Amino acid sequence: MPARPCCPPPLRPWRLLLAASVAAAALLAPPAARPQEASVRASPREFAPEAAEAPSLVAEALFLCDPLPPGGRDFNLVVAVARGEPDPATGRAAFAVLPRLQLALALGERVGLAAEVGISAAGSLALDSPAASLKVLLREPGEGRTGLAANLDLYGSTHSLVETEAGVGLGAIRGAGPVTLRASATLASGVRAWSPHLHAGASAALALGPRWRALGEVVADVHRDGFAVSAGPTLKATLGEGTTLMAGALFQLSGGPRLAVFATQFGQAL
Repeated sequence: MPARPCCPPPLRPWRLLLAASVAAAALLAPPAARPQEASVRASPREFAPEAAEAPSLVAEALFLCDPLPPGGRDFNLVVAVARGEPDPATGRAAFAVLPRLQLALALGERVGLAAEVGISAAGSLALDSPAASLKVLLREPGEGRTGLAANLDLYGSTHSLVETEAGVGLGAIRGAGPVTLRASATLASGVRAWSPHLHAGASAALALGPRWRALGEVVADVHRDGFAVSAGPTLKATLGEGTTLMAGALFQLSGGPRLAVFATQFGQAL
């Protein structure tokens, strides 16, 4: 079954983890860096207060769903690798590789759109699991004020229209000294039958300098057959003006076998 952006349907534990990670890193991931911009909607969406001594908000995440709208036109390539469950017959665990392409586009001061598609290498190269997310900034973050954003998602399928799903989410961002705290939740369901599943989580981000960011993320996937909680670190580097590279790992802590997902995201402002 193909992976879903951000809020995958109930799948085997390792596929659920892989789908959730890739989705958060692709469909709802922050766009590429654009240092000259200093808005919560800019890339990498940092909110720069008027007071020079006040720390900026690092509005970035790799695995966490991100409802913040993009600040321009950005292209992302995400490649995730996950180790699956051992084969009952041989005891060997196979690795799954899932690349995805994303285009993020600002539609206004507070509205943006992200469209993305997976690349399937099963048999022959083909496009898989298209999706789109409309993002709206509801309230700008500020000193002592929490920023709010919402997203409306559509998850398609190249296999069957029956697998089409829709989702809605809400996210918050707030500065706490040098650390930026974020939380978000997205609820999705099939459009033909009510089959709710939730992807939620939180993150803490710290700017290590003008070119480096360190993040810690915790995500949870809840569906009718159970739940999975995962956590892991991420590191982001600015390679040049408008070009970024993120790498991170997500380790499953509960809800099944202790599995891991490793993801790399290359971002380029257009």
